[in-house]
Amino acid sequence: MSKRETPFVRPQAAGLARRLAEPRRFIQVVAGPRQVGKTTLVQQVTESSDLTTIFASADEPTMRGPDWIAQQ
Repeated sequence: MSKRETPFVRPQAAGLARRLAEPRRFIQVVAGPRQVGKTTLVQQVTESSDLTTIFASADEPTMRGPDWIAQQ
């Protein structure tokens, strides 16, 4: 019988979940250096909620402008 592993939940998950549960006033942006677990954090939080989500990667060499954000 194999031991089932419990996934690591980042400490920031509770804060993000709390912010996402608030009434919508602003978009939520998760930013940070490459390869620190931003996408994993967001996936863990949103998969354990009943929120409808849209994922849009802004991982580009040039910054995206307000028109791109409005499209998302």
